[in-house]
Amino acid sequence: MSPQCISYSAYSSADRIKKSPRWDSDDGVAATVGTIMALLVFITFFGIFTNQFVPVWMNDNESAHMSVVIEQFSTLKSSIDISIANTANSLIAPTPVFVPLTLSSAGIPVFAASTAGIMAFVPQGFGSRPIINVTYNYYSTATGSASYQLNPDNDGKAGGYLELYCPNRYYVEQRIIYENGAVILNQSEGEVVLAGPQFLVKNLGTSASPNRVMMMTQITLLGLNVTIGGTGSKGITADLQFAETKALENSIDAVPQVTVSIDSKHGWAWYNYFLNMLNGTAGMTLGNGFNMTRPVLVEFPNEDLNYYTFTLVVDSIRVLDHTKATVTVNIGELGV
Repeated sequence: MSPQCISYSAYSSADRIKKSPRWDSDDGVAATVGTIMALLVFITFFGIFTNQFVPVWMNDNESAHMSVVIEQFSTLKSSIDISIANTANSLIAPTPVFVPLTLSSAGIPVFAASTAGIMAFVPQGFGSRPIINVTYNYYSTATGSASYQLNPDNDGKAGGYLELYCPNRYYVEQRIIYENGAVILNQSEGEVVLAGPQFLVKNLGTSASPNRVMMMTQITLLGLNVTIGGTGSKGITADLQFAETKALENSIDAVPQVTVSIDSKHGWAWYNYFLNMLNGTAGMTLGNGFNMTRPVLVEFPNEDLNYYTFTLVVDSIRVLDHTKATVTVNIGELGV
């Protein structure tokens, strides 16, 4: 049998022509559906993370930030108090106080930015509160009847305050304030004095015949009126410029009263502080040994100027140890 004769074109390469593979539509649909399902699973977990975990995470961050800020304000307060206690009527130069203050809470990379804070320092002389007036009418064997009065007309102010406003997005909004030697927490539910000023009343007599000693310190803050907003930290420098203590003693049996008038934006915090501080102390209860008027709101067209005013009267004060201090506050950057 003769071999089969195969002929080619003159321009042919003598290769067989291969058929194109046929597209399987079922494989394409399966790949598309698989991709969509994978995306849906990813979006579902992403949504759960952003809606559930991010708020909880940020709430913890903001709460932790508030705890840090309260600790930093308390450190500032304690350092100034120690400086006053060591320097009053002393020839030793005071120790400068430096405390870092964190403005913002931590964020979550990619998912949530840090929560910025706003810090404001308002010194005395800018219409700021508090203003604390002290009156003590007593009898001295050396001078006879005497009156010790501190009011705005004779430099009796304790003006100036440092405040950090934290407009938290997940945790409750809070303000931390340092004024007249106290650290105050203010939020929508109310306000409270977290760390009180240098203030004490003690009874050296008996409950039937009280003979009390009152010790208190007024702190005036001076410096530049500054408002700073943003993230990161700032450095707070506090330098004690002046501190003086006067010991005033009544010399006759009829022991007088000490009247303290307080004007402050945080009048209710101060009112509750004195109520808790004095009620049951040195043989006193409200109405028996001390009295207070309830805070009254003084309003202005500009709500930022509003403040509360009330009066504290403490009976049977044999000795008043009163300290006045002036502190200069500056705000600077951290680092170099």
